[in-house]
Order: sequence, then structure tokens, then C-alpha cells
Amino acid sequence: MAIELSRLRRAVAAERIRTGGRRSVLPAVVLPGAILLPTAVTAVVATVSEHFSQVSSDVEVVSVATTNSVYWILTFTVTVWCCAAAYTQTTAERGDIGDLGRILYPRPWTALAARWIFYGVGAAVSAVALAALTMIMLPAFYPNVYGAVDLVSADGLRFVLTIPVYAVSAVGISLGVAAVIGNPAASVAVLLGWVYIVENTIALIPHGYSIQGYMPFLNGVYGTGQEIVVMPPWGINGALAYCAAVSVVLFTIACCAAYLGRR
Repeated sequence: MAIELSRLRRAVAAERIRTGGRRSVLPAVVLPGAILLPTAVTAVVATVSEHFSQVSSDVEVVSVATTNSVYWILTFTVTVWCCAAAYTQTTAERGDIGDLGRILYPRPWTALAARWIFYGVGAAVSAVALAALTMIMLPAFYPNVYGAVDLVSADGLRFVLTIPVYAVSAVGISLGVAAVIGNPAASVAVLLGWVYIVENTIALIPHGYSIQGYMPFLNGVYGTGQEIVVMPPWGINGALAYCAAVSVVLFTIACCAAYLGRR
């Protein structure tokens, strides 16, 4: 056990070093996509809404509640981290890098767990920090539209507690998908298509609303307290637990796939 924990710590450190270069996924993808993009979109939407609330009596601008204040962070920040994790998972298992990993980590789950820890913690910390900052800044700069947003309210504190759980679970799901597919571009395409297209449009098919209640990413978002048009059959806390359970199942499948790949 001590040897495996030591290997896991080294694997996490290896992921940190791998992503530390100027051309790595963190500065090239995660920083603009997970931090700058949701911040910019939130600011633009808030600025436009506040402007119309002040200058136009013909356009009714509805006040935004805390439960709908961090939508773009959940939409972009977590998803970008998921894509970065999936891309790293697939590229790290190919060629000479993959051969080196199989030598350094005899058990196939070690590298997978290290990436889940590294990218999961990164997604959780950045998403909850950005969400907290957003809930502080919006009512201060846009009081007409976002004056009701409150970080220390029950809804705001729920975001703080549940967004990390959703972020870690989403990264686990992404790693599972990537480990099974095995191709960098295909893994990212499947994730983006699933999150932005399948889960949102599946309601259009017969009995789609019932099926939509089982979509893992939508369950995770709903479990944070975000207002979305989906009603999972197990309630808000159950939705978050369901998302976490799906991530564990997919991670287990990924470990099995990695083991079979080495055989």
C-alpha cells in the first residue's frame, strides 16, 4: 500500500510537471477557456442586461437570482477542464510516453487516478473560486439586475459546497470516456457533443424529457443548485450523487480498459 501511494504521489507530480510548460494544455487551453471565456461572457451578459434595465422602459429585464448567477462557469469552466483531462489521458497513453508510463506504474489505475486527482482538483478549485468571485462582483457592479445575488445565502453556499463535487465527478466521467475511446480528437469531440448537444437536445425525441433526467452532466449541474429545465427522478441531492456514481462507474471501466490494453 505504501509503495502504491508513493507511486500515486509521483504520478500526480508528473502531471503537474507535464502541464507546466508554456505550450502545455494549462496555459494554452485551460486559462483562456476555463477562466477568461466564462468571465468575459458573464461580464458581457451582465453589462447588456444592466444597460437595458437603466435606459429602456420597453424591455423588461428580470432580476437574476443567486441560483442563476454562475451558469457560464458551470457551462464552460468545468467542461474545458474535462476536455483537457481527456486529451491528456489519451495522449499520455500513446507512443514512447505510454510505454514509459507502463514501466513506471505497473498498475494501470495509478496514472488514471493521478490524472483524476490533478485535473479534478484543478477544476474544483478554479470553478468554485470563479463562482464565488462572480457572486461577489455581480451585485456590486450590476445592482439593478444582479442585486439579489448573495454569496452567503443558502443558494450561494450550496454552490460553494457542491460545485467542487460536480467538477471532480465531471472530470472522472471525462477520463473514463477518454480511456475507452483512446483517441485525443475523438474523445474531446464526444465530450463536447455529449455535453452541449446530446444532453440538451435529447428532450426532442419521444419520451426525451424522461431520458434527460438521467443525463450525468445535467444531473451534476442541477445538483449544484443551478436553475435548469430538467427534473431528475431523485431530487437535487440525489442528482449530485448520481453524477458522482456515474463517474466512479466510468473510472472503473477505464481501469479495466487500461488493464486489458496492457494485456
